[in-house]
Amino acid sequence: MTNSQKKTIFTLFKIGFSSCLMVFIYSRIPTEELRGLLGGLDLRYLVPIGILLFVNTVLSALKWRLLLLSDEVDIPLSTLTITYLIGSFYNLFLPSNIGGDSYRIYDIAQKSRDAARSAASVFADRFSGFLALVLLSLASSVLVALQLGNLLFFIIPLLILLALLAVLTALVKEQPVRFFLRITRLDRFPFLTALAEKFFLSFRCYGADRQLLVRVMLISFAFQLSVITIVWLLALTLHAQVSFFYFSAFVPLITLMEALPISIFGLGVRDFGYISFFGREGMMSEAQAGSLALLFLATTVSYSLLGGVLYLQKTLSKGP
Repeated sequence: MTNSQKKTIFTLFKIGFSSCLMVFIYSRIPTEELRGLLGGLDLRYLVPIGILLFVNTVLSALKWRLLLLSDEVDIPLSTLTITYLIGSFYNLFLPSNIGGDSYRIYDIAQKSRDAARSAASVFADRFSGFLALVLLSLASSVLVALQLGNLLFFIIPLLILLALLAVLTALVKEQPVRFFLRITRLDRFPFLTALAEKFFLSFRCYGADRQLLVRVMLISFAFQLSVITIVWLLALTLHAQVSFFYFSAFVPLITLMEALPISIFGLGVRDFGYISFFGREGMMSEAQAGSLALLFLATTVSYSLLGGVLYLQKTLSKGP
């Protein structure tokens, strides 16, 4: 079986998995109830939600710019913001941000003429975001685990944090990565070895600048808190009255679930997460939690389409 056939089978599996999970979840919720909730939205919250979405994009682009500057790659913030928006459009079609990150690496590599440094900056950007996400989840989950009497809310983010720290240690120490390349015999390919060495060089630049690390993590925390706030505001549009405290614990966990490459754009997995977490202790009805997941999807897709418009404009401006 060729790699292309394997990818096709895996994609079909993800489509099937998402479809089955969506049918299973929403077949249990009365359609009339969903229509009633989505038809009675409090539209006052849509403006602050839109502003926060754009602020998040600019924050992400700023963090990316700081990483690139430390590696002597100077790309204007406006350019990186547009690239980020187009990348979000790509994410509509490929899982776990792979499409968006691939586009970001390609687009900036075209400008910097250095694919390795472009890839390193995107990886560091993504990694710092995940680290902030897990740390926020871990901090909130301690109290949630005690209040709900379920230690899984604490254990899951703790295990993910340990895994992230293991990856970070391997990159900083460098030898574990070289050992992996050697035992997998990937070091037979000179371009992979050269790519790894350039990657290490970029990470040395990041690690040597403590101010950079502090700024990157502060921006990452601000971004994740903003995402939590957006979901909380979406819940308010549905007239759901749940403490922001629970959103700070559940949203990071649901976001981590969505990152698993087992579905298309998190479909099904996201909905299961909202219903499982917010359906506990009567925080929300299944219909409210399901509506929140659908509303989040609609908001994300609508905002990502802005990247599609920018991509079309960029393509047309190049001419024939």
